[in-house]
Amino acid sequence: MAIARPTHRRLFAVFDHAYGRLSRRAGAVLADVGVKPAQATALVYLGYHNGCQLSELAEGIGAGNAAVTGLVDRMEKSELVTRRKLQSDGRGKTVHLTAEGLVKREQVMDRLRTLDEHLSKNFTDAEMETIYKFLNAASELEVKP
Repeated sequence: MAIARPTHRRLFAVFDHAYGRLSRRAGAVLADVGVKPAQATALVYLGYHNGCQLSELAEGIGAGNAAVTGLVDRMEKSELVTRRKLQSDGRGKTVHLTAEGLVKREQVMDRLRTLDEHLSKNFTDAEMETIYKFLNAASELEVKP
């Protein structure tokens, strides 16, 4: 028989609650930059992988292809990115930061750096390594029904 845990001790519930609060906090921190958390994540990823394909961007930020298509549509309208046809395959597209996208990315990096400092200030380096290990394991988790 499974032991019932209080809701606050159920790992997924705590993780989901933390994600929601952190996402809202990130939205508030990024408001003056004029980007949403999902756009910020894409800007950061594209800073390291500029010119990647849409499917690579989706994988890199942990989103589905359809969600990334909509995200890139909005970012393109805001002149943060441009899409270009793949040279090797005319059907595929690559995503590139614009000059405005590069400026916004730097602003995002500054805000997120501050947020990271606040999040990690009460943890040792060893504890942070454990947190990173857990989050990476969670992001790669595959559970069969």
